[in-house]
Amino acid sequence: MLPATVRRFAILLFERDVLKQIFENARNLAVASLITAAGLEVVRSSPGELDLANPTIVGYFVTAIGAGLLLLNLSDGLWRLGKLRSRLMLQLLLCAAYVFITLRVAQLVLSLKATGGLL
Repeated sequence: MLPATVRRFAILLFERDVLKQIFENARNLAVASLITAAGLEVVRSSPGELDLANPTIVGYFVTAIGAGLLLLNLSDGLWRLGKLRSRLMLQLLLCAAYVFITLRVAQLVLSLKATGGLL
């Protein structure tokens, strides 16, 4: 038999689909970061092979969409963390950790894409 705290944690992760939501949020974060990086790549390099009227404006538009998706994903994660029934200090620590991790992962994906590390 598991200790009570480990059992509660396991029930939270596996029976209430928290683990599924974590992976969905991470996937959404990666996709939004890649969209933002793609827009920034178009702005930076202004590819001539794209048949667009003004690739720079399109790049800024795609970057804005990616940034909006990043903010929506961040607000969704914070909303879900805010609905947890736990102490206020734990919620604040979880929210701060979530914001920190989200920003660092987005920064990592953007820097990898900017240096040509992805695709």
